[in-house]
Amino acid sequence: MRIPLSSMHNPQSSRYTAYYSVVLVAATATVFFTMFKVIHPNILQDAGTFFEGFFSLFMLGRNDAVGKALMVHLSSLPAAIRR
Repeated sequence: MRIPLSSMHNPQSSRYTAYYSVVLVAATATVFFTMFKVIHPNILQDAGTFFEGFFSLFMLGRNDAVGKALMVHLSSLPAAIRR
């Protein structure tokens, strides 16, 4: 018996990266709209958005290709900031 949501827990599946990327984009958009006062979430919703973004980054880091690329980009971040 195959569980229909198993692709969201298997880092090697093709849907895994797309799903968590969409979740991360949604969390980023929520933060963006909150920052410009377009939406006004309460503290519980803000905490949920933070957890959602953190969790999606964690899950994306589990994928080998995405995790390695993420580490390469994060390691080059201090040099980009100093420019």
